[in-house]
Amino acid sequence: MNPALRLLFAFSLQLCAFSILHAQPDRTAYAEGMRALRANDAPTAVNRFERAIALNDRVGEYHLRLGLALGQDAFSANPVRQALIARRVKQSFERAVELDPSLVEAREGLLFFYAFAPSVMGGSPEKAREQQRELLRRDPMRGHMATATLALRDKDTVTTERALRQAMAAAPDSAAPVITLAQRQQAWGRTAAAFQTLEAFLTRRPDDVAARIQFGRLAGTTGQQLARGERLLREVLTVPSWEVNQYRPSKASVHYRLGVVLTKAGKTADARAAYEAAVRLDPKLKPAREALAELRG
Repeated sequence: MNPALRLLFAFSLQLCAFSILHAQPDRTAYAEGMRALRANDAPTAVNRFERAIALNDRVGEYHLRLGLALGQDAFSANPVRQALIARRVKQSFERAVELDPSLVEAREGLLFFYAFAPSVMGGSPEKAREQQRELLRRDPMRGHMATATLALRDKDTVTTERALRQAMAAAPDSAAPVITLAQRQQAWGRTAAAFQTLEAFLTRRPDDVAARIQFGRLAGTTGQQLARGERLLREVLTVPSWEVNQYRPSKASVHYRLGVVLTKAGKTADARAAYEAAVRLDPKLKPAREALAELRG
């Protein structure tokens, strides 16, 4: 090959990944699955990830995402189908780890499965602890959060909180352990402590999307600090975009959370507008549709 063409080709490989992705059928199917997953369209996501795997079974990430999509699909399934899906989720995560041992998300999925699934379905406390130890070795923050998960299963609140604080110390700029601790504190009836946990993090990281959303959610569910919650949620909605995950829900969900805060604050007209915005962005968002129907009714 001409040296100039070789250089151009190498340059394209680095800077034109999007084009290369769409030139490979399995990568195309994977990208379509990711879009469906972000849009909460679990059946489509499952279909596209299955397509990617059929084209290339050797990519651990494909199996990881299939497991996550199946888990999302299980939420709306009947109990019999949920049991069938659960086995597929486990198999997907196991295959992901087999192909790529560094996939900590797959290990977290296995930990949850082994920790909470009945033994007849493959649950195993010892296998859960194996994943917890491996997570601690590979990613201390996630490992401490895994420790908290197992402690929570055992109703050990002291160890749960200690492990989450260790996770916060291991990754001080990550909102994940902060949000998890605040959620636990709220569940334990320690609402003031939950607000303090979030506020301390926001003092250092005032632009963090996930923490601001969680503060707004906490304000809406408790009816406390409503003005601050409203302000933070409105600020988040000015952010152009973010990657949706378990700590950063979609913009539709943020509009819904804002509607909850506004409803609690007695701002009915503004709440209606927020719910309407949520439904426009995601017509399938059931809580927003129900809240809007209640206001209109």
